Amino acid sequence: MFEVQQAAAGEWAVVAGGGRALLVAETDAARLRDLLAAVRAGFAETLDALVAHGLSRTPSFALIDVSAETALLAVRGTGLASVSERGSERVVAATGVSSWVELQLPGVESATLGPAATGATLPLTEGVVRGSTLRWTPAVTAEDVGATVAAPPKRERDTGPVEAVPAVVPEPEEIVAGPAVEPFADAPLPEPGTEPEPEPAAEPDPHTRVPEATIADVPETPPAAPAAAPAVAAEPAGYDHLFGATMVRSVEEAAVRPAEADEEAAPSRIDLPGFITDSFPSGADRLVGDHDGLTVMSGDLPERPAFEPDASDAGPAPAPQTFAVLLSDGRREPLSAPVVVGRAPSVTAVPSLRGARPVTLTSAEDDISRSHVAVAVEGDSVVVTDLHSRNGTMIVLPGKSPQKLRSGEPTTVVLGTVIDLGSGATLTVEAAG
Repeated sequence: MFEVQQAAAGEWAVVAGGGRALLVAETDAARLRDLLAAVRAGFAETLDALVAHGLSRTPSFALIDVSAETALLAVRGTGLASVSERGSERVVAATGVSSWVELQLPGVESATLGPAATGATLPLTEGVVRGSTLRWTPAVTAEDVGATVAAPPKRERDTGPVEAVPAVVPEPEEIVAGPAVEPFADAPLPEPGTEPEPEPAAEPDPHTRVPEATIADVPETPPAAPAAAPAVAAEPAGYDHLFGATMVRSVEEAAVRPAEADEEAAPSRIDLPGFITDSFPSGADRLVGDHDGLTVMSGDLPERPAFEPDASDAGPAPAPQTFAVLLSDGRREPLSAPVVVGRAPSVTAVPSLRGARPVTLTSAEDDISRSHVAVAVEGDSVVVTDLHSRNGTMIVLPGKSPQKLRSGEPTTVVLGTVIDLGSGATLTVEAAG
């Protein structure tokens, strides 16, 4: 937990959350709300939010992150920090630095952002308050958290006697007796090997109606054919007048057999309309075989000449894009091979860049790193990588706000991008002439 010395009014405010605290010279309430969300997100996200409107409009600040084992500290402008490490005190300031000073504190014991506290301090876990001094110590964190978070009250177990609940026994359902069944008469059983006597036929029901006419049985021998009577045209019955009379045939006569081909019989002539017969070619012009004279075969078509593209239509192949960087001292370095730029660059700092060459660039304050940044061409793009520099690297894309590169992460840029190493040392990406 952090301790804050509050101020009634002033330009400094404290933003805390997620194990990070920021002392910033900011008075805009909306801007402070945005910084609170960034502080909750992380250390790098807070730096990105601070420089979102450009490095020139970035306020003075002091930022500390104690959420991990190794604490991180960043100081800019008039911001000030006092750090205690292994029993020794040191003051971190950003005097003469155009961006900010960023440090890793693996053995930090306590830290104070801003001037030393002269009055009483109040604890702060998360939020935004007006304040001029912020102090952090690991011992205070453990004590305050234990005192602030109260354990919920324990609930007493009820161990009194338990009253027995009488068991509910369902009442038996009433059984309703069905109709009485008469016992079988004592009838003698048939002896083995004898057939039972057939039961007498039941008398017909007087209410059953028996038709007068029934279907007679078919006689075993067909009756003699009656004498031929004169044919009398009978009226068709049912639907025979629509389909004709029904014909009765034997299986042999109704069998379907293929018609015998008559080789000498000529095919029957079919009368076709004139517009079809006039379009047929004459017999002399017809081809031999089953060709009808109308279908065009693929073999009858004339050969088409092979298509040959005109060489004059194809333009020259576009030349690959080449790039260069314009240094702040007026030099122009082509990117035909990767370059490592810094105060005293060494290509061994980036073993993955084969064929890289060092480019020395100095500044007025001489505060850029020895091997500060690497610039290389990959395909049709330029890739910039910050080589874990001390003060970081800013890039300004055309028409965009400045943004800080993440250490060790390659970033693709476009033509016209300005790479700012700090203290006026810049590189501008251009097309190689």
